Amino acid sequence: MATQSERARVPVRCENCDTILVAEIAGDGSVRPLGTSEDCVCGDGTFTRLEQPAVSVH
Repeated sequence: MATQSERARVPVRCENCDTILVAEIAGDGSVRPLGTSEDCVCGDGTFTRLEQPAVSVH
């Protein structure tokens, strides 16, 4: 089982219905959505990790 330090929480988008969820990404790259969403009932299970925008320092 992965430890907390081996997992990252990131936003992901369901590739089938475009719902955005928060998921844990394990060290092996597997995605596990956290909680459930009434908007994502398709059950497709294929997610794309959303990139965080770069922070610019002025």
